[in-house]
Amino acid sequence: MTALRGGMELVLMGKRTEAEYRAVIEQSLHLADDMAQLIVSLRDLGESGAPGGTPQGILLEEVAAEVLAEMDSAAQARDLRLQLTAQQSVKMCANPDRLREALQSLFAWVIQNCAESGIITVELTASEGEARLVLSPPRLDLQYLQIKVLEDIATPGQLFSHAARNGTLGWAINQRLLHGLEGNLEILGDSQDGGCIRVRFPMTLDPEVGKSS
Repeated sequence: MTALRGGMELVLMGKRTEAEYRAVIEQSLHLADDMAQLIVSLRDLGESGAPGGTPQGILLEEVAAEVLAEMDSAAQARDLRLQLTAQQSVKMCANPDRLREALQSLFAWVIQNCAESGIITVELTASEGEARLVLSPPRLDLQYLQIKVLEDIATPGQLFSHAARNGTLGWAINQRLLHGLEGNLEILGDSQDGGCIRVRFPMTLDPEVGKSS
């Protein structure tokens, strides 16, 4: 906001050429877009901690498949393909709407932050009392998740702009959405699955079936 106001005040201090006026207007539009994106991200961050609805037994692969189908056009626009594999039927207890919202946010974040074209595989497994969802993109652009890079940006407006548009706030939103489902979100760095995103859900008691899934 300071940069936006400063640019406007500067052009009002004296006569400018048409090109200079145009440059300031274009910069102002860019700053306004950054502010709008930041406001949306902060709103999503605040709403991500809202309590969910009534949980019920649902098949994780069914919800994941539906969300991936919705994301297909967004992936194709970035020359990406989405592929779902499930080693077994994975049932969990959660509110369907909140689970769908969390998966939509996570899949959109991964698509946005892919640095290369190719296939994003989504693998569902269950073991040791956990339902696990692993996303394997071609390569994630994780530079904006590194605090050091953010510290190197001197201008506050640029810092918030990068945070809003390039992953950091989105990652925090995804963490909170999944935490509301008792899920744990992490990036696998040092294992054979390095560069993958993993979500772990507890395999809780299914109230409709009356047994552990």
